[in-house]
Amino acid sequence: MASEPKVELIYPPELVRSPVPPPGAVLDENVRVAMRDGITLAADVYRPEAPGRYPVLFSLSPYSKDIQQQPPQFSHAIESGATGFYVAYGYVHVIAQGRGCGRSQGQWRWFDEHERTDGYDMIEWIAQQPWCDGNVGMIGDSYWSWSQYAAASAQPPHLKCICLCDGTTDMYRDACYPGGIFNASFINHWIAYHTAMAAWPGPVDGKQPPMNLHWEIVNRPYDSDWWQGRSARSQLDRIKVPVMSIAPQGGQMHFRGQLAGYPQIDAPKKLLVVPPTGFWSHLRYLTNRPLNLQMLRWFDHWLKGKDTGLMDEPEVAIFDSGTRAWRYESEYPLARTQWTSFYLGAGHSIGAAAPSADEAPDTYRMPDSYAQLIAGKPVLAYATAPLTQPLKLGGPMSLTLFASSSQIDTAWFVNVLDVGPDGKSMPLSRGMLRASFRALDVERSKPGQPFHPFTTTDLLEPGTVYEFQIELRPVFHTIKPGHRLQLTIASDDIQFNNPLRQIDVQLLPWPVENAVHHSAAHPSHLVLPVIPDASEIQAVGTPLSQVDWPMVPGQWMPDTDGHPLRR
Repeated sequence: MASEPKVELIYPPELVRSPVPPPGAVLDENVRVAMRDGITLAADVYRPEAPGRYPVLFSLSPYSKDIQQQPPQFSHAIESGATGFYVAYGYVHVIAQGRGCGRSQGQWRWFDEHERTDGYDMIEWIAQQPWCDGNVGMIGDSYWSWSQYAAASAQPPHLKCICLCDGTTDMYRDACYPGGIFNASFINHWIAYHTAMAAWPGPVDGKQPPMNLHWEIVNRPYDSDWWQGRSARSQLDRIKVPVMSIAPQGGQMHFRGQLAGYPQIDAPKKLLVVPPTGFWSHLRYLTNRPLNLQMLRWFDHWLKGKDTGLMDEPEVAIFDSGTRAWRYESEYPLARTQWTSFYLGAGHSIGAAAPSADEAPDTYRMPDSYAQLIAGKPVLAYATAPLTQPLKLGGPMSLTLFASSSQIDTAWFVNVLDVGPDGKSMPLSRGMLRASFRALDVERSKPGQPFHPFTTTDLLEPGTVYEFQIELRPVFHTIKPGHRLQLTIASDDIQFNNPLRQIDVQLLPWPVENAVHHSAAHPSHLVLPVIPDASEIQAVGTPLSQVDWPMVPGQWMPDTDGHPLRR
């Protein structure tokens, strides 16, 4: 073990508390592990009380390792896995803090070459320890999943499987510039949140300040090698270990890219499309017992050699957020998908029939319509008649929008909802696109998945009608009879942006008048993944069939139910 570097606490020592190990676990705290370039990372090792050699679950992230046993409602950084649950089932859990963060040396540079190889070095170190039987898997949500992609693509010999949750494969399109629009609300908060964890608990010999990621991001508004080198999508073909991919529906940042990347993984794999969570995906990941029992089946199969029956089951399991039922599928995207167009029409309607005549466009002005958004009202809304038959949707979807603007650039924010007979709505999908980024890579585009290179801007000619292909998040939902499918369109989104933004104000000139066209010459339409009925492959059994939870809106959950998860 490497020596402990000098640490200068910037807080009272009484407040720099050690993690409290779960019952039945022994903690080796702040173990130093040397990387190939000589810097050391700090890791906490949670072992079963009984001496022996065990398979290991490994978690790696710049987020604070010291808070990982706290209730997950306290911080969205608490995402490394349910330590006490897995230790009780005979696993060691190693939680390492990434370079340049906490007590780890080096500099955090957001998935530069060093961060990508640190996972490899940690795994090979773990495999040589007296408490490890040589079998290592990875576990964790969000950033802890990004690290799994990176480590697996480096192909360390002792890594036997990974189990990721909420892990996009595309940093540009999902984390920082969705639709080519700077993600101010997330980036401005996340970098400050990360910087504080990097500084904790004070200066460490060999630890450097983190890169100025905010500067790097705002100076790279176009997709490039810099973005692709930090995104798993450029490395998925190198992943050869078995992958369980857990995708919470409707996630604001990960869901689209995680599902888009899944078909590119050429290894034994499983996909679980779990119920919508809202902000709380990490909490469900850590506290839901049936979900963790399903993950345990995965780890027991690949790390302990147990016949759990998991690999005899179909590859894909999908939760329908409309019927609240699970179903197995053989592949993703679903081969039997019927790509169906639903057209915008007069009277703010949506229907299966394409418009056959000239119709006047629908117009709105910004910032006049901003008041509608503040009041929670749609700027433009289109809806089907009440459905007479169930409409089952399952997969990617998009909007082909014919529109014009009075300015040289604008933005489109699109939402799709299920509206019940009582008027209450459930959000199903959303997407956005900066108009000047409308160029398509036709060869890389697929039904419901238009692919924009985001490498150049093409400004608008005011008053000219253009076609915009807007990718929306995948949806897995049956709209019931009596309900309506609703589409809303605006040129701002107060949930995406924040009051301190400035870049998009510079780039998207106001005032502006935008027009949405729906005529025979300009047939704006949704491209929906309609799933026809088919016989079940087999019934979904326990524990997976028991995975369900309510979606809690907002960013605060008042209780700590389910924590800590125990055997």
